[in-house]
Amino acid sequence: MNKLHYPDLQVCVLAAGKGKRMHSNLPKVLHRVLGRAMIDYVLHSAEALCPKAIAVVTGHASEKVREHVGQPINLEWVIQDKQLGTGHAVSQCEEVIRDVRDVLIVCGDTPLLSWQTLANLVDEHRRLDADVTVLTAQPANPFGYGRIVRDADGRVRTIVEEKDASDDERAIGEVSSGIYCVRHAVLFDLLRSIGNSNAQGEYYLPDIVPLALAAGQRVDAVLMSDPDEMMGVNDRVNLAMVEDLMQRRIIRDWQLRGVTIEKPDTVRIEAGVSIGIDTVIQAGCYLIGRTHIGDECRVGPNSVLVDAWLDDRVNVFAFSHIHGASVGSDASIGPYARLRPEARLDEQVHIGNFVEVKKAVVGRGSKINHLSYIGDASVGVDCNIGAGTITCNYDGANKFKTEIGDRVFVGSDTQLIAPVRVADDATIGAGSTITRDVEPGGLTLSERTQQRYVANWKRPEKESR
Repeated sequence: MNKLHYPDLQVCVLAAGKGKRMHSNLPKVLHRVLGRAMIDYVLHSAEALCPKAIAVVTGHASEKVREHVGQPINLEWVIQDKQLGTGHAVSQCEEVIRDVRDVLIVCGDTPLLSWQTLANLVDEHRRLDADVTVLTAQPANPFGYGRIVRDADGRVRTIVEEKDASDDERAIGEVSSGIYCVRHAVLFDLLRSIGNSNAQGEYYLPDIVPLALAAGQRVDAVLMSDPDEMMGVNDRVNLAMVEDLMQRRIIRDWQLRGVTIEKPDTVRIEAGVSIGIDTVIQAGCYLIGRTHIGDECRVGPNSVLVDAWLDDRVNVFAFSHIHGASVGSDASIGPYARLRPEARLDEQVHIGNFVEVKKAVVGRGSKINHLSYIGDASVGVDCNIGAGTITCNYDGANKFKTEIGDRVFVGSDTQLIAPVRVADDATIGAGSTITRDVEPGGLTLSERTQQRYVANWKRPEKESR
C-alpha cells in the first residue's frame, strides 16, 4: 500500500450504530466481510493516510468493538451514550480532536471505501480551500441516500435525507456518501447549531451544509469515481452485496498478480489470504482466514483451505480439506484428504484419498496414500504407510504419541497402539496390531489367527413362502 502522510488531519469513524435491521446481538461494524469485520477495512483505509489520530465513536456494545480493535497508539475511543444521529455522534469527539487543520468523517459500515478515495477527498478539500467538503456519488439506485441539492450555478445548496425529501428531490441522482472533510476551526460550532426538527428527531450531520452556507463558508462536493465504495451495510442483504463486490475486487487483484482462478463466481477467497504466482485455483474452492499458497500450486475443485500454509508446487486434489496445517513444497494432497490442525508435512510428501492427518509431522518423501489415520504422531523420511493404517492414540481419557522412524514400511490394515515407537528401516506386516516398540530393520508381525476351512458349509437360504 502506498501511504500518504497527513499529520494535520484527524479521522473520525462513526461506529456507534446498533444496526437494528441486522437482527443481531453483534454490533453492526463487527459483522464480517470475507473474514474481516467491516470496521477493520475502514480503519485500514484511514490508517493508510497516516493522520495525526483516529477517533472511533462507539455506542451499542462498545466493549465488544474495543476488544476486537484493540488499542493502536493513535486511536481515541469516544462513547455516544444515546443514539441521537450522526451529527450528535461527531459532536462527542470535540474533546479528543485538537491541533489539526481538518477532520475527516467516515462511516464504520463502509468496508469498500478505499484509502485512495479518502486521500482524493482530503486533497480536493484543501485545493479548493473549502470549509466543508462532502464526498458524493451517482449510484444506479440512489434510494436511501441523502440527495445533493445544487443551485443554478451548480454550487451545493443543501443535503436532504431520503425520509425528508420531496418527490423532486428524490429524483436527484447525486447523493451524499455520508463522508465529509471539514475544517476543524468551524466543525464544532456548526454541530452546536444543528437542530432535530426532522422525521426521526435526530441531529443529522448533513445539516452542517446549509448552516455553513448561511455563515458564508465555502461548501464543496467531490464526486467519487466508483459509487460502490460508499455502499453502507444496514441489513444482511446489504452485507451479501458488499461481500460480493469485495470478492470480485479481491479475485481481480489476484488475477492481475499472476494467479489463475477458474470459474471465479464459484470461488471464495477471503481478505487475509495470500497466493503466489502461476498458482491455479479451480472451481468451488474456499480459501479462508490466513491461508498462504506458494508459487506454482494447484488447488483442485471444491477444496477448502482454512489458515493453511502451502509451500511452492503443492498439488491439492479435489475435495480436500486443510485446516491449520502446513505442507512442504512438491507435495501432493488428496483427493478427499483431510489435514487437521498442527499437521506438518515436509517436502515431497504424498497424502492420498481418504487419509486424515492430525497433530503429526510427516517427513520428506513419505507416502500415506489410502484410507489411513495418522494422529499425534511423527513419521520419518521416505516411509510408506499402507492402506487402512491407524495410529490408535486415544484411550478415552488421554492421548498418546506414535513415533515412526525413517524408511519404515507399514503394511496395510495395521493398528499402532500408542504410545509406541517404530525404529528406522523396520517393516511391519499387513494386518498387524502393534502394542510394543518395533526393532530397527527386519520384519515385525503380530500373532495372527490361524486360517481355517470348513468343508460342506452352506450359506443360509431364505425360507420359501
